[in-house]
Parts: sequence; C-alpha cells; structure tokens
Amino acid sequence: MPKRVFHFYQRKRVVNINVNVFIAGLLSIAIAKYPIMLLSDMIGHEHKFKLSVLAYVIDTVIDVALYFGLHWIANHWRPLKETHLVDKLTTPADSRTKNFLVDVGKVQAERIALVPIFAAIAISGMWALQHFGSVKPNWAFVIAFIVAMIITRIIHTVWGLKSGTFKDHDRAHNTGDAGDAPQTNGDSN
Repeated sequence: MPKRVFHFYQRKRVVNINVNVFIAGLLSIAIAKYPIMLLSDMIGHEHKFKLSVLAYVIDTVIDVALYFGLHWIANHWRPLKETHLVDKLTTPADSRTKNFLVDVGKVQAERIALVPIFAAIAISGMWALQHFGSVKPNWAFVIAFIVAMIITRIIHTVWGLKSGTFKDHDRAHNTGDAGDAPQTNGDSN
C-alpha cells in the first residue's frame, strides 16, 4: 500500500473503521463459507434455521478476531521511525495496550448494539434464500450476510459520526510523526 494511502487510511477513522469492518466481514464470510457447506452436509440441508444460526456464530467469531487485528493496524500501529522510536520508548506499553482496548471496545460496543439488526437480516435472509429461493446454504450465507453487513455499515457510519467514534485522532497521533502538530483550524495540508 503506498505510503500516502496508508496514512490516509490511518488518519480517517470513518474510512478505516468501515474498511476494517467490511474487510473483516468479507474475509470471515470467505473463511466460514466452507465450514457452513460441511455443516450443511453433516446436519442436513433441511435444518435451514439451525444452519443459519450456526453460520452467524462462526462468522461472528472470525469477524471479531479479524477486526481486532485490522483496527490495531489502522489506529495503533505506527511503522517504526526514528522520531517515533523515542515515543515508543517513553510511552509505557500498558498505556498503549489500554488505549487500544478502550478504542476497539467502543467500536465493538456500537457494533454489538447493532447485532439485533444484523442478526435479523443475516439469519432471516439466509433462511429465506434457502426456503423460498432454493439457494444452497453456503451461498445463502454469503448473500444474506453481505446484505446485512452493508445495511449495518450505513447505520453504524451515521451513528459513529454523531457519537464521535468516527472522529479523527489528531494528525500527530495518526501519522506517528512527532514533528507534526495537530491542526487547530480544521484545515489539512
């Protein structure tokens, strides 16, 4: 990833949170698709609701793990620079860990609040695609979960902009450059 694009990704939380959630979601769907196919063969295709709930659980576990890693890269990882090395040596590791956990916790808390909407769309959509559309469970899973993800991304973005979760960190924090001072007039270079 070119340096400017990576810095933009790290600076703009509305971008990195949505990109991270979307990438984690798509990767978790891709990873979970095969186990869903195997489970549907083991349990039987006639257990549409049970397969839909199992798909939700598998997808959620994978998604959250992937999101934590992507969120750390976007908001807390700074490529090592000489000026940043001094900051790493003077900032206790437990402080950096606490900041990460608080930050990712706030985003996850908002995502958890949207679980009923996501689950209703994903589980009922997967069930409906299998029941009415005769779509195989693994493909019904992919379609329904992507639709649920898009709808909840829109809702979370509006909420995050209003709540401040998507508010950008100051420029010095995001770029890792100790020489850059935060902008006070809202203009960027």
